[in-house]
Amino acid sequence: MKSIAFVAAAAVYSLPTGLAAPSLHTKQVTIRVQVDKTTSDTDLTVIDKETSQVLAKSCSNTLNSGVFAMLPISVELDDTGAGRLRIGSAKYNVHEDVAISGGISCGRMYDDAGIFLSCDATLPAFLELNPLDKRDEPTCFANNSLTLQSHEIAMMGGVASAPLALTNVSQTNAEALTALEKRQGACGAWSATTWPVGNGDPHQNYWHQQLSENMQCGAAPTCSVGEQQSTSFTVGFTATANPAAWISGGFSVTQSWVTGNSYTCSGNSGDTVCVWYNTAHTAYTAQNGIVNTVCGGSEPVGDPFILFSPNTDNVGGSYYCVIGAQYCRSKGQGYWDKSGRAGGP
Repeated sequence: MKSIAFVAAAAVYSLPTGLAAPSLHTKQVTIRVQVDKTTSDTDLTVIDKETSQVLAKSCSNTLNSGVFAMLPISVELDDTGAGRLRIGSAKYNVHEDVAISGGISCGRMYDDAGIFLSCDATLPAFLELNPLDKRDEPTCFANNSLTLQSHEIAMMGGVASAPLALTNVSQTNAEALTALEKRQGACGAWSATTWPVGNGDPHQNYWHQQLSENMQCGAAPTCSVGEQQSTSFTVGFTATANPAAWISGGFSVTQSWVTGNSYTCSGNSGDTVCVWYNTAHTAYTAQNGIVNTVCGGSEPVGDPFILFSPNTDNVGGSYYCVIGAQYCRSKGQGYWDKSGRAGGP
């Protein structure tokens, strides 16, 4: 297995073997690591678990500046995010089970493009950790592409929901639109339709869904979850109002996308492993209304609304592997991540 090597910093302080109970002498933190496999760009961030404020950040595999000169943090990971995390002289295995890790609890994700790792740990209070001003946070990744960390945020903080079931698009039954559609005159009947508002103000949104059952590795040295434990789902468009007709808005999108299920994710002894899928959508603003094809003219009905349509060929999305009971849910469960960039696919 390809290894992403991270050099451990010199240890100057030794933490207890297990996670210490919260006290005036310790601080509970979350240590997050994001790695871009293509560029090797790395983000190592320490977050206050109670307040969610960033306490320190490094664009490398090692955090050893400021107060962390006294207690360096470093990681050594393989291409699935498994490996070791060091806090001072203490060495921990990256694992969800504190009995296996040696005292920290970790979850991780990986795909062909990157690695994301999140570990709950305890630091000594003598470090005098203070929130880092956002203006002082370094930018560790050159581009603004979607990261696995945003997947984790969607899982942990998102509201479980689902896109509309795929159906044949039909005219809205809104009373106002129905009444206007029946209007007759020299120009004949008016027809209900939907059109984009301006350029649509497009944004990228993402529907995350678990495709597989949870695989418990148990005592086996390795295990995997794949096609036999997974289901292929059809993801349809959704909208904040009932559209009179589905429209592409001029973007490379489709009414539905099939996730497939021929993916394999692997874990190690004691791991919980599952397969997730990210269906990328373009969100754009649309308007219902009526048009007259004989005499021309159109009239809006109701307020503008947002259409969320899967990108053609799922551009911007893919499957990814999730390891850790804190992240694996149940087959079919999903979440929206609406924090994507502006623009089309």
